[in-house]
Amino acid sequence: SLWTLHPLTDMGDMGDPPKKKRLISLCVGCGNQIHDQYILRVSPDLEWHAACLKCAECNQYLDETCTCFVRDGKTYCKRDYIRLYGIKCAKCSIGFSKNDFVMRARAKVYHIECFRCVACSRQLIPGDEFALREDGLFCRADHDVVERASLGAGDPLSPLHPARPLQMAG
Repeated sequence: SLWTLHPLTDMGDMGDPPKKKRLISLCVGCGNQIHDQYILRVSPDLEWHAACLKCAECNQYLDETCTCFVRDGKTYCKRDYIRLYGIKCAKCSIGFSKNDFVMRARAKVYHIECFRCVACSRQLIPGDEFALREDGLFCRADHDVVERASLGAGDPLSPLHPARPLQMAG
């Protein structure tokens, strides 16, 4: 997010001397008028008293020295925002670091180590074919076994996505 400190005086047009009247700014946090010399503005137009701008989870004060995230009207420090809303591995539910390589299967994202067949635990690598089902990832061989078993029992399992090559993204 973008941080800017703004004085509460109107600078006038094209370099005119500042006018004496103060602009009216209301704090998003407490709803009261901001009379401080400086206000904290979270892009694009949310204004706060410095004492009101805190992380909704850990209550850490948020200022121009740390990143502020806003979601559903609440403000968060970077750590809590990533913990609450960051992308997590579909297998282990742990988030990713910026240096992790990941495997993607449709809308799901996995750590490379977590990208394994749920039946045989074999790690799937780029070039392998796999099936993504509601009950997990399957290598081609185990997918074929599960499909034959479900057809023989006459009891269809979860919908099957077509097998396709893996893709690796950084």
